Amino acid sequence: MAVVSADHGSEDLNPSHISISSKQTYTPRPFYPSDIHEHNKDEKNSFLGIIDGYVCDCSNFVNDKKMHPGGIKKLLSTNEAKIGATGKDFGFSFTRGRNAHFPDTGKTFQEGVKAYLNGSHDGNKKYLAPQEVNFKPRGKVVIVGVLVL
Repeated sequence: MAVVSADHGSEDLNPSHISISSKQTYTPRPFYPSDIHEHNKDEKNSFLGIIDGYVCDCSNFVNDKKMHPGGIKKLLSTNEAKIGATGKDFGFSFTRGRNAHFPDTGKTFQEGVKAYLNGSHDGNKKYLAPQEVNFKPRGKVVIVGVLVL
């Protein structure tokens, strides 16, 4: 998929090529579209957004509406088909499509995905622990799992 311009996005920064280590005994927590819809429907101070297939707690941006440079309305529409790179719900990407971000954002997220996939368990000894990804000075997201379609 093409990016918007040379200064936005980069296919080599997309985390889709990163795989979990064969030595890793824990797996990402699976989330289904119904889980995301259910969570976001009633929550006012919490928002789960899908970024490149990873389920991210974006509450930091929701709670401080000045943090997201595109504004809160844009952030809250992340999971909609018209926003994503795929034209389908949950298709948002930092590195692909019309909403591709600057390369530093893609690189920061890619590094967060690597840390998440190489992390430890979350206490239940089954799933990987959530991984905080800081987009200084804007805010942070927390990778909590993967979307299963």
